[in-house]
Amino acid sequence: MNDPATILVVEDGESERDALVRVLRMEQYRVVSAMNPEHALTHAGEPIDLVISDLRMGKQSGIDLLQLWRQRSPLMPFIIMTAYGDVDSAVTAMKLGAADFLTKPVNPDDLLALVRNCLRAKTSTAPVEADDLNRGQSVFARIIGSSQSMQQVCDQTRRAAQTTSTVLILGESGTGKELIAEAIHQNSPRRDAPFILVNMAAIPETLVESELFGHVRGAFTGASASRVGRFEAANAGTIFIDEIGDFPLGLQAKLLRVLENRTITPVGSNDDKPIDVRVVAATSRNLPRMTATGQFREDLYYRLNVVAVQLPPLRERREDIPLLARHFLAQFARASGRPALHIQPALMEALTGLDWPGNVRQLRNCLESMFVMAAAPILTLEDLPRNLTMQPDLTDRQSMPTGAMLEDVKKTAMLRALKQFGGNRTRAADYLGISVRTLQRKLKEWGPEIGESWIETDQ
Repeated sequence: MNDPATILVVEDGESERDALVRVLRMEQYRVVSAMNPEHALTHAGEPIDLVISDLRMGKQSGIDLLQLWRQRSPLMPFIIMTAYGDVDSAVTAMKLGAADFLTKPVNPDDLLALVRNCLRAKTSTAPVEADDLNRGQSVFARIIGSSQSMQQVCDQTRRAAQTTSTVLILGESGTGKELIAEAIHQNSPRRDAPFILVNMAAIPETLVESELFGHVRGAFTGASASRVGRFEAANAGTIFIDEIGDFPLGLQAKLLRVLENRTITPVGSNDDKPIDVRVVAATSRNLPRMTATGQFREDLYYRLNVVAVQLPPLRERREDIPLLARHFLAQFARASGRPALHIQPALMEALTGLDWPGNVRQLRNCLESMFVMAAAPILTLEDLPRNLTMQPDLTDRQSMPTGAMLEDVKKTAMLRALKQFGGNRTRAADYLGISVRTLQRKLKEWGPEIGESWIETDQ
């Protein structure tokens, strides 16, 4: 078992410091604490894995500590805690190398999610030996999620990898079925052999048989040379057939024969070729319903469904959205060579409340769009793409209609912020990451709908 990470908490408020220490220790982290930057620096020679520091602490600040600490340990992840009105200072801290920031009062769930993400990012930058075990585990490292449902998926994937059985991966489009298939292959005894991907939705029906099983010269017009099919190319390894629900009905009997007899017959040939291939299939369609309506062979369905792995949609594991969002933004920053962007708490709350019918793929595309178009180092509600059309769930799901537009998301977030801060527009705007003028303009636009009372309130 790995030793627990050591976290340094720097906070001049005794009650706040004790509360942070208690939350972290409940998660089995080793925690040391300091009441100010000077005291914190006495721990600089210790094996610290992460620093969490308040921004304002008397004469010295968290930024002062950040600059001094990074002279000793440039790669140390550093989290700054700020009050709602200190967003500009948080931006300064991140330009100086802070990993992220938290607004006070600190939400324990947000704290723990950010700590896990920072520690994971630090671990991922360490040198890795290119052996089989690490190669397999590196695929699991790309499966982002700490929710119980995703942990179950990872456990099922590890167990399935150690068998030779056919695996059927089920889940909506965009949930990551190809990544699970790759994890099965890379953690199996076949990891050194080929991993061949076939997307049935991308192959014209007339070419499916030749693409999968190959053909001999002269088998049909234009077949000027023999061709090796995908099954033969995957020999001794794994073939991943994505969108198996789109497999042509007329060819399903041939696929069933391959699975049962472990032989293929190239188009135009009378000779069978033995193959040793592990089959992993995936679909976003309802195969039992398709078998009931005659669209998919029942015997083939049962032959494929030996081991089933069901991927949850993103709306059923909302607690993973902050981890995914930070992971993707860090990924975009590395690829582009740009500084990492950070997410305003109100925007993170909005992202977590959306249903994401396109799942992880849609979330990633949305964040990439915001990353490309960002004009500031912190993303806010104003950065959400204008064409976003989903189901917000920021307060009461029953109060928001299916397919609500982006404007509804903003309205819900703004009204909730106003309620949270007792109608104080300045504090609500700071929390939302927008100007007071923008908030006031929106409230005037919505005046007849929300009541005039919010418009001039500034307690």
